[in-house]
Amino acid sequence: MQRRFIYGSILMVFLNIFVRLIGLTYDVLLSRLLGAEAIGLFEISLSTLMIFLIVVMSGISTAITKLVAEHNSNNNYMSINSIFRDALYLNLVTSIVISFIVVFAAEFITVNILKNSSMLVGVYLLIPAIITIAISTVYKSFFYGLKNIVIPGIGEIIEGLSKFIFVMLVISNLSPLSSTKKATIAILGISIGEFFNVLWYLYSKNKLNKSKKSFKKEKANSFIPKILIISLPLTLSGFLNVAIRFLNTILIPSRLMLAGYSRNQSVAAIGRIMGMTMPLISLPFVVTNALVVNLIPSLTEQMIHKRYKEIRADIQLSIKVTLLVSIPLALTYIMLSKPIAIFLYNDSLVAEYIKIMGLATILFGLQHNIAGILYGINKQNSATFNRLVGMGVQIFITYTLVGSPVIGAYGIFIAYYCSFIIVMFLDIITLRRLIKLNLDYIDIIGKPTLASFFMIAIIYITNYDLGNLHNTSSLLFILSLAVGALSYFLVLTLTRALPKNLIRKFLKS
Repeated sequence: MQRRFIYGSILMVFLNIFVRLIGLTYDVLLSRLLGAEAIGLFEISLSTLMIFLIVVMSGISTAITKLVAEHNSNNNYMSINSIFRDALYLNLVTSIVISFIVVFAAEFITVNILKNSSMLVGVYLLIPAIITIAISTVYKSFFYGLKNIVIPGIGEIIEGLSKFIFVMLVISNLSPLSSTKKATIAILGISIGEFFNVLWYLYSKNKLNKSKKSFKKEKANSFIPKILIISLPLTLSGFLNVAIRFLNTILIPSRLMLAGYSRNQSVAAIGRIMGMTMPLISLPFVVTNALVVNLIPSLTEQMIHKRYKEIRADIQLSIKVTLLVSIPLALTYIMLSKPIAIFLYNDSLVAEYIKIMGLATILFGLQHNIAGILYGINKQNSATFNRLVGMGVQIFITYTLVGSPVIGAYGIFIAYYCSFIIVMFLDIITLRRLIKLNLDYIDIIGKPTLASFFMIAIIYITNYDLGNLHNTSSLLFILSLAVGALSYFLVLTLTRALPKNLIRKFLKS
């Protein structure tokens, strides 16, 4: 059981790394092309979009995957197609209703949320994004339920590349452009990417229909009630996560202006924090998401059969892998914040933000991983409550501190850290009540930390002028990072910190 968990996690890691690499490249180049102010407008628009999308993405995707998987295990193709058809109908109707709401609320959004009346066209361009994402969500969840991760994986690559090509070509050829126009083009890019994603899904589904003719001919009872019963609680949980992002993007600029920032400076701060710093801090998601995807079904099955020894082993392994990834990233952000900021964004001002939020990389990775553990052992209500408490604390601290002329933007980081620490503390209490873990802290923390410091030293040695990266080659910096990463794994191997024969077993499987 544990071997299957490891193999599945590694496969998901490789897929996530490839997709995330495209996404990170797009985020970095977009930040360079748009600049801090335009990326701030785009991030605020994106947060607004996510509020509307939570209804058609969060709970319903899990409901579709769960129901399709359940009926697929019984080879009940009639019900599988009925689930897909009902979910697609439900999401289409919901997305159209949401689109009408956006049309009527467009002026309110531009004036009161974006605080930029020239972004009206950008708000209207959220509508095709809402509809296409609602459709692609159903297709993606459907294929996940059939245990086909290849088709959704290719779809994400198509979406990322088409969005990437469109936005980069348009902005590059039409420059110079105002910040508003750049942000509007980036918003349109979302719809372009999802449009090609939907085309791929239509082709893939049509191909599947030909191999399973029962999809076309047979009918079944409506699954809409079941979809709603499963999705509504999960939608509420997802709404909490998106709400905090949305509140931050509208609360922070207004509080910063109260602290003495201009409108442009406050929006630029949002761009540097949400659009430049946080994508780096969330990099452990590549690994933790793979772990969570495999942890939830694995732990659920083991809880049913009361295999507590295997439960403990899987949990301890997932925590170890999370720390193996997040510790070196955290130290890299802290020690190399300036060269990273210059190399990725050509913006030295964001370096301080990256350095301050470096340790949050570890907290973010552990928090996401432990949430998956709690979901797997049927403690999803506790996990949701813990995050609700953390969100409340974050909003309160943000509102209280960010408006202070003395603290200003630093209040955002204090709020993030307080929220992360409180949620982690509550999660650990919940977990310890059910499972007693025997963690070797020297193995899971000491060894990765030692290897990380060695890695940083190698990077400094192999690059002669990290303090002034403008004077050095970008290729040299990339090579020094690669050599540092290899030295990190070398030290882990010498100290026996890596799971024994992990890669060899995976390749054999």
